[in-house]
Amino acid sequence: MEEISADQIAAQLYQEGISNFESGNYQQAIALLERARALAVLETVLGGEILVWLANSYDAVGRTEEAIALCRSLKKHPVNNVRKSARYMLGILTAPPLGKLEGVVSEVPILESPDTYESKPVARKTTPDNSNLKPFREVSLDKPNTNSRNNFLWFAIAISLLLLALWSIQST
Repeated sequence: MEEISADQIAAQLYQEGISNFESGNYQQAIALLERARALAVLETVLGGEILVWLANSYDAVGRTEEAIALCRSLKKHPVNNVRKSARYMLGILTAPPLGKLEGVVSEVPILESPDTYESKPVARKTTPDNSNLKPFREVSLDKPNTNSRNNFLWFAIAISLLLLALWSIQST
């Protein structure tokens, strides 16, 4: 009868931790991943992945400072993919919070299927009646916030980095 090594047990706990994380059972994921961490050689691919998922789990339950500290410690991990994942996560976890634009109301048009579009010539009147028409609706902003102009961009970058980190973790 073969004995099961600590690494094999750590790998099994790691897989169960990921499964629990993906099911939204973050506390259970933390418990499993912490047990896996205690058994694994942390300088290996498995050890690094356990720590990356543990950082994700910490953040999911609001223990973001612990997740940040863990990611910072992984920036010197011997496995390149683990270092990359830690840097991506650190960028997301330490990104400034996004704010909302106050006083902004925008209308979202109802789009039809591209198959229903027809190319039709547009008749243009040159009468003075439409000389004051503008091609776009003007929107008044009560409090323009110049700091939040790029918030959507930062949000998109943060989400992209998180997805890239998760993808790179799963692909290794």
